[in-house]
Amino acid sequence: MSVRVGVTLMATEPPDRFRELVALVDDAGFDELWVCDSSLHARDVYAYLALVATTSRRLAFGPNCTHPYTRHPAITVNAIATLHELSGGRARLALGAGDRPVTELGHRAAPVATVRETIAVARALTAGGDVTREGPIRLARARLTLRLPSPLPIYVAASGARMLELGGEVADGVLFFSGVHPPCVEWALARIATGARRAGRDPASLDVACTVAGSLREDAQAARRECVPMAAWFPQTAPVPAELAGVPADVAARIRAAYAGGHFDGAHGAFAHVTDEMVDRFTVAGGAELWRRRFKDLVALGLRHLNVFVLSRDARGMLEALARDVLPAVRGLA
Repeated sequence: MSVRVGVTLMATEPPDRFRELVALVDDAGFDELWVCDSSLHARDVYAYLALVATTSRRLAFGPNCTHPYTRHPAITVNAIATLHELSGGRARLALGAGDRPVTELGHRAAPVATVRETIAVARALTAGGDVTREGPIRLARARLTLRLPSPLPIYVAASGARMLELGGEVADGVLFFSGVHPPCVEWALARIATGARRAGRDPASLDVACTVAGSLREDAQAARRECVPMAAWFPQTAPVPAELAGVPADVAARIRAAYAGGHFDGAHGAFAHVTDEMVDRFTVAGGAELWRRRFKDLVALGLRHLNVFVLSRDARGMLEALARDVLPAVRGLA
């Protein structure tokens, strides 16, 4: 089985420049393009996914990820179903509990039960017919008016144990985010497999992708500076991977105490507590040779789907370097 490689971008570029990035990702041979649902920290995710649908010719695409509380889940389903129709069946729906993009709207991260119910609503609506539901998501004879060109794949985006297991139980795939330290990756894969087996499913039947956040620059120090904010995110939001990565308890406590900001790159007070080891274990920060090594290590753990979350401020330069200097080597790892 060949190794698939996707890209995750934030919708921070103006529309014309974003279209250029979409065309680059499409032409370079990446398999999919995910766009963060970043609330008020970037452009609207569905408007930009429409740019992906109409600019690209073959890319699968979707939000990575969207959340039960950002919009009514039925409206989310209608949005992604419309994009699925618009693109001839290339859309994907990735759902998660939510983080800073929902807390600034006055919500907490959604409980696992609410994410589960959101997936059930999406399945019911896309199956056709009237849907009525009580509970955390209320619907009264709701119905999608469009006919989907093909079934809509649903993913769970997860970092915590219960969400990883939920993905294994009920989703078509899981986009997991645990860093690149092998014990962290193995832990996440084990949690997904546990959820799948609990539901009587074969873990191998799921599309499981490891999200690899990082910056590809030959100037390693510049790359590391761009990765510090994401390394600070892990002790604050993903405590189990942080523990498995060996983050000392006192360092994790200082980061959590200082972590404030509307988005992971705005938590400036926490950045001073990030160690070099944290950058190395949670992200990939450096040149093409380092990226090739990290991808080889991940494939050796059994992964056949990698998703690159671009942290470089020079997104175009990083994507070009990935396509030229890393992607061919990754394809050869199958």
